[in-house]
Amino acid sequence: MQIRCTYCQTMFAISREDMLAALEHMEENKQIYYAAHCPKCRRANRVERFRMERFFPDWKKAINTMAKESTQAETAAEKQAASIGSVKAAPAPKAAAKPQKKPAPKPKTKPAAGSTKKPAAKASSSKGKPARTKKK
Repeated sequence: MQIRCTYCQTMFAISREDMLAALEHMEENKQIYYAAHCPKCRRANRVERFRMERFFPDWKKAINTMAKESTQAETAAEKQAASIGSVKAAPAPKAAAKPQKKPAPKPKTKPAAGSTKKPAAKASSSKGKPARTKKK
């Protein structure tokens, strides 16, 4: 869904996943508007719920299918982890005896106060032009 920022007039898009999450959040919290943040100026733009529902009419079905898919993926991952855990009966080999340490960073020393050179002030040159005076 394309949106134009009301502040900087930049066009930006809201993905289907973001719209689905926003519609679900608005449903849970009984909200009418969604705050879409502009990627350029980072200000919140108000997007009406009915406008998002117009672009994603079957969002409730999509939430249900995503929930089913996530539970199926979780159970498959648990089964796979259980089967891998039962196959690995032997102890894992030890890694390196000592972990490698990063060398400590060297402390930065500040130069002495008298040794720093400051840029010289620019000399004002009139180059033949008279100084301006206020007119009354």
